[in-house]
Amino acid sequence: MKICFVTPRFPYPAIKGDTLRTFHQLQALSARHQLTLVSLHDRPVTADLLAPVGTLCDRVRVVAHPTWRSVLRTGAGLFDRAPLQLAYYRTNRFRQMLDAVLAADRYDAIHVSLVQMAPYVWDLAKGKIPVVLDLVDCRSLNLMSRRDERRGPVRALYGLEYRRVRDYERAVAAHFPRLVISSPVDRAVLGDRAHVIPNGVDLDQFPFQSPEGRQRQTLIFTGNMAYPPNEEAVRWFVRYVWPLLQARWPCLRLEIAGASPGARVKALESWPGVTVLGRVPSMAEHLARATVSICPLQSGSGIQNKVLEALAVGTPVVSTTVGNQGTQATPERELLVADSPEDFACAVDRLLRDEDLRARLATYGRAYVEQRFQWSAHARALEALYSGHARPSLDDPRLAIPQGRLMAGRSAISAIADAQHRQWPAPGDAHEAASGRVDRAQWPS
Repeated sequence: MKICFVTPRFPYPAIKGDTLRTFHQLQALSARHQLTLVSLHDRPVTADLLAPVGTLCDRVRVVAHPTWRSVLRTGAGLFDRAPLQLAYYRTNRFRQMLDAVLAADRYDAIHVSLVQMAPYVWDLAKGKIPVVLDLVDCRSLNLMSRRDERRGPVRALYGLEYRRVRDYERAVAAHFPRLVISSPVDRAVLGDRAHVIPNGVDLDQFPFQSPEGRQRQTLIFTGNMAYPPNEEAVRWFVRYVWPLLQARWPCLRLEIAGASPGARVKALESWPGVTVLGRVPSMAEHLARATVSICPLQSGSGIQNKVLEALAVGTPVVSTTVGNQGTQATPERELLVADSPEDFACAVDRLLRDEDLRARLATYGRAYVEQRFQWSAHARALEALYSGHARPSLDDPRLAIPQGRLMAGRSAISAIADAQHRQWPAPGDAHEAASGRVDRAQWPS
């Protein structure tokens, strides 16, 4: 098949949620299909970044869209009704490039990453060529949870964008027949029209490491630190949980590993035992040395790669409920779940003291990843959608929710309740949503 990928960010280096997902999709599909990538990026792509993607694609086209221009468009978007995120990625140069690429060849499918790119393919959604829109996560749920953690004017701004994105996602869910999401919690918010296809883990890149050879009393937090929920999570942990643990384990160390740590994250090194590593050459090696991996997310949506990667390596995980929403791992079997500072500290303390518990979680955690989170299965599910099948094969046994329930944080529970009570528009009508009229003209195309 000839497949055209449309992305808002160049998918290399694969260090963010959507870029990591897109890169592995390209990697998993490239052996059997001819791939073209048309991507926006905030700067020209250098040859060293282009090379890994170029080996997977027959053609790569990149349109540079500088951040300053995006910010200006976002500011102008305050006076529009569409989400600010759409304004951020709006550019005529990209539309012209995409139109030229699609006109120059006959494609069997178009794969679009993130809701921000939906306007570029809106008019193609119900045409002869299957258009698969991979939302990755539910942006309105992400914004709701981040809004709920804010106060004052910032909360109001998050609330404004939340309402705009919520209404737009409802219109998208009604308009695009092939919608993909990474987490069953996000699907519960968006509705059953979305197909859950979770992320995978490269099990060769993240090999299992037995408890032997690990550093004692070492915690690790991993993730792209430019992502606000990651910064918020690690700062919450150091402020509220770390003192409780330090009182019990004075020699305990915390490593913060991930690209783009800002000033507020770097300032955490002033706390005893805390080291900010920034971007590391091999995340797997750092995970393999750690005693416990933490995922103290307070907000966010979608699936957490940090949890999947730690489980794959066999590093026991303590996560909040929000951090486990996408993975849906079973507490006390594949990981531990705790939400308050006291409970989180107690869960980490249990793992530091109990070698048998660490070994049990490591074994079941790795098995869980092997069973449910592989890129090869991810690619097969996408291929089913590209071929026009109504529902990918992944929607059945692999995604059965443990114990028949969704594990969701407070914001997700609220969003799901709202979704269950609203009136969805008919599949053929993208002009109305539960909140009132959603005028087609308000979504820039």
